[in-house]
Amino acid sequence: MQCKCPSCGAEFNCEMNEITSCWCNAMPNIVPLDSKECLCQKCLTCKIAELQKINISVHDSVFNKLQNLKSNTPPLFGKMTAQHMIEHLILAISFSNGKSLQPLMVDERVAKTIRHYTINTDKEMSIGFKAPMLTNDLVPLSYSDLSEAIEYLKIELHDFDLYFEKNPDSKPISPVIGELNHQEWMIFHNKHFTHHFKQFGLI
Repeated sequence: MQCKCPSCGAEFNCEMNEITSCWCNAMPNIVPLDSKECLCQKCLTCKIAELQKINISVHDSVFNKLQNLKSNTPPLFGKMTAQHMIEHLILAISFSNGKSLQPLMVDERVAKTIRHYTINTDKEMSIGFKAPMLTNDLVPLSYSDLSEAIEYLKIELHDFDLYFEKNPDSKPISPVIGELNHQEWMIFHNKHFTHHFKQFGLI
């Protein structure tokens, strides 16, 4: 049947009564069908893309997704274990919440290139992206198990919010990008979390 997209107004064909034969059945099943007003293909694609990104300021959403992460969950790419991934995110957050202030560890030209691809574009981090100072070996784990690591991630995110509430003009240094203000750190962390949540099939 013909429908009108409630988002953009475009008309499109919908098979709501035979959902298994509708074009939307081939899309990722993450948009709840909570109304009879279906989106057109363009708007549904945009909505799915939005839902497949992490916003670290919405803590409940972040940790609801982590409920599906198990210690033996295999990565879809890369060699990190689930706990290595969480501890990696903890470390990155600590660079930006005043707990582990860093110097710039790469050449300024390299930092400028990394800034362009991580901060100054809407593109996601590409599979295989790795900070230049990281080795190919997994680092020793700092926490007793995955659950403890996730609890510490909660603390680090809370302290990130608190740090910028008290220091709104602060620009903690990313060791591979340089000085970043609050908005730029948010862009980086959202992309970084999205990258690693996709690594473990959480989004």
